[in-house]
Amino acid sequence: MNPSRRLRIAIVAVWIVPALVATLGLRLVPSRLNPDLGLLPILASQLLIWLPWGVWSSLIAALGERLPFERGGLLRSLAAHAVLGVFVVLAQIVVIWAVTLAFGMNEPRSLESTLVIGIRLYGDLLLVIYCAVVGTFAGLRWQRQWQAAALQAAQLREDVARASLQALRAQLNPHFLFNALNAVVTLIGRDPALARDMVVRLADLLRATLTAGEAQETSLDQELDLTRRYLEIEQLRFADRLRVEWVIEPGLGHWRVPAFALQPLVENALRHGLARRRAPGTVQIIARRDDTVLELRVGNDGPDEPVDAAATDGAGIAVGNLRARCERLYGADASLALQPRADRGMDAILRLPPRSS
Repeated sequence: MNPSRRLRIAIVAVWIVPALVATLGLRLVPSRLNPDLGLLPILASQLLIWLPWGVWSSLIAALGERLPFERGGLLRSLAAHAVLGVFVVLAQIVVIWAVTLAFGMNEPRSLESTLVIGIRLYGDLLLVIYCAVVGTFAGLRWQRQWQAAALQAAQLREDVARASLQALRAQLNPHFLFNALNAVVTLIGRDPALARDMVVRLADLLRATLTAGEAQETSLDQELDLTRRYLEIEQLRFADRLRVEWVIEPGLGHWRVPAFALQPLVENALRHGLARRRAPGTVQIIARRDDTVLELRVGNDGPDEPVDAAATDGAGIAVGNLRARCERLYGADASLALQPRADRGMDAILRLPPRSS
């Protein structure tokens, strides 16, 4: 069954309860106009009186979804509910008058008189019922939003943990460790101080990755520091073949960025660019402000053969995970694009909205 249809049936079914309660009350205290009215006619009359609230409830729910009680639109929502509330109260008074008249529980009178008397007798009660329905649907909407926010937070924590694990796996890659340690062994006899320094840097890098925690965001300064440590170790692997250019605009260190955002982009640049080159290559890391947006750009010279632009979509699981994480954190305000260069090479461009620590 369609979920919306199930919801409509549930809304109508809810109003059977007050109809049954009203039937019991009228059965115990018979109407003075028709004291001999049987149980089934009383039940039928009360169902006809209360079930229209299923229709009114559907209208209230639709209005609540279209004009929710949110900052910036609160007055408009209240005005719309005031109009709908007046309509529902008057319509329900007409329903009560028509049903009670049909079952001999009321005296014939004009519509104008019916509305005046109905407002005096039932107006307060009907208004309270209307407000209760509005509050119920608003509460259900807020509950859905809270659950969605909680789910999004859980997904973000999972994304951060996955990014941390991927970063650690990249650093524990056997080839990465083998080349780094082999370079250290080579340096021991030639430059013991440098060999000792590189061992310390490798340990610091692994420790920084493990102790980063589950924070969804970090400062740009911290992210750049972690990336520098990673590249310092990778320079052991590529030796003189790897050049790194840093172009960092001053004053951006406080900007909040997704944790482990740069490392998968740098790793992607090394794997799909420098690792496929025989000649030395350059990895360029740029951080700059573009109007109100932070732009992080990681570029590489590319392999010896030109890159097919059609092969750039989704280049790497880590890049895809970063794109999904940015979408959850910032929505449409963030973007991650892989842009081929005019000759060869690739730029990964991450654009983030302003968030300061």
